[in-house]
Amino acid sequence: MVLRPSVAGYAFDAAAFSALRSRLESGHLSAAITHLPRPPETLDTLADSPLRDFRTFGPRASGGGDPADTERNLGRAAERGRFALQNGRAAVLILNGGMATRFGGQAKGVVPVVEGERESFLWVKLAQVAKLIREHDARIPVVVMHSFATAAVSRAHLRDIDWAGVPESMRFEFTQSIMPRVTPEAVPVQDLPGSAGLADNLLYCAPGHGDTLLRLRASGVLHELRQGGIEHILVANVDNLGAELEPILLGGHIQAVDAGAHMSVEVVRREGDRGGCVAVVGGRPVIVEGFRLPEGINLDAYPQFNTNTLWFWLSAIDRDFDLDWFPVQRVIAGPSGEPLEVVQFEQLIGQVTEHLEAHYFEVDRERRFMPIKTRDDLIVAAPRMRALIKRLREAR
Repeated sequence: MVLRPSVAGYAFDAAAFSALRSRLESGHLSAAITHLPRPPETLDTLADSPLRDFRTFGPRASGGGDPADTERNLGRAAERGRFALQNGRAAVLILNGGMATRFGGQAKGVVPVVEGERESFLWVKLAQVAKLIREHDARIPVVVMHSFATAAVSRAHLRDIDWAGVPESMRFEFTQSIMPRVTPEAVPVQDLPGSAGLADNLLYCAPGHGDTLLRLRASGVLHELRQGGIEHILVANVDNLGAELEPILLGGHIQAVDAGAHMSVEVVRREGDRGGCVAVVGGRPVIVEGFRLPEGINLDAYPQFNTNTLWFWLSAIDRDFDLDWFPVQRVIAGPSGEPLEVVQFEQLIGQVTEHLEAHYFEVDRERRFMPIKTRDDLIVAAPRMRALIKRLREAR
C-alpha cells in the first residue's frame, strides 16, 4: 500500500499492515479475541510483592516496619538518584504523540495549561527538567516523541518557547510510525470513493504508544543517549504534569535494577479510574489494559491503576519487542460527512512488562498523577496549574 505523499516520510510497516488487514478480514483479529482467557490473579497472590510504597517521601505512619528504617531506605534512594543526575545518567522522554483529537483538533502539548497564559503542557514538562538541570548542574537530555498529527505544530511551538530553557545539546526528537485506518471489512479508508478529500488525520492514525521503544531505537536517539552515558530514562505522557523527574524515584528505580528489574512502573490507588491495572499473568506481574479483561470483571479487584509513567534501564530496551496488535474501533466523518465506523491498529507500551522484569512504585496521586484529558479537566485543575506555573517561573 502506498501512503499519501504528505505522510510518506513517516515510518510505515507495510508488511505488518497487510497481515493485520488479513487477520481482521478473516475474523482472527477482533475485540473479543483480545480478551484474556481467564481473570488474572491479583498482586497479593505473589509470595514476593513487586510493589514498593512511595506515596510519601518520608516514613509512613502505618504499614508496618520501623519508620526510621523506612526513612533511611528512602534517603538512600534519593542519594542514588541525585548521584545519577549529577553524573549525567538519566533522561526524560515526553509522549507527545497521538491524534490531537481531544482539544478541538489541537495538539495538546501546545495548549496553554491556564486560559489566558502562555505556558503550555510542553513548556511545563520542559521547564521541570530545565529546573533540575540548573539545580544539579547536570546534563539531562529531553526526548520529545511526536506523531504525524502533532509534529509540525509541536516543533514550531518548541522553537517559539526555546524548549523552556533546556540547552540545545540536550534536545532530542523523533516521530511515531503511522498506520492507515480501515473499515470493519478491512478496506483502507484511503481506498474508499471520495476519500481524496479527507484529511490525513482521518485516513491514518498513530499506533497507540506501543511503538515508542521501537521508534526510540530506530530513530537513532537511543544509541545517541547510550553513547552519551545515559543509563535510565523516564517515560511519561505530556498531559501528566505530575510525572516529573524526582531524584528519589530515579534512585528507587536504580535500586530496582540492582535487584534484577529492567523497568519500574508508577501506579496509584484506583479511585473509580477506568483503564490499565497491574495483575499477575503467567506467574509475573504485568500491566493489563481494562479492555483485555474478561467481561464482567470488577476492576476494583485490581486496586493498582497504571499511570503510564515508566522508568526504563536503557540496556534492557535496546532490542525489539514482539507486542500484540489490538483493533480499536472509532467513528470518523466519512467522504460525504456521514459517520463512518473504522478500525485502527494499536499497540500498548505497557505490554512490554510481559517481556521485561518490572517493579512497581505506588505513588501519591496528588503529587505524581495529574492527567489532563479534556478541557473540562483543565478547568477543574486551574488552581493547581496556576500554582505550578508560578513555581516554575520563580525558578527560572
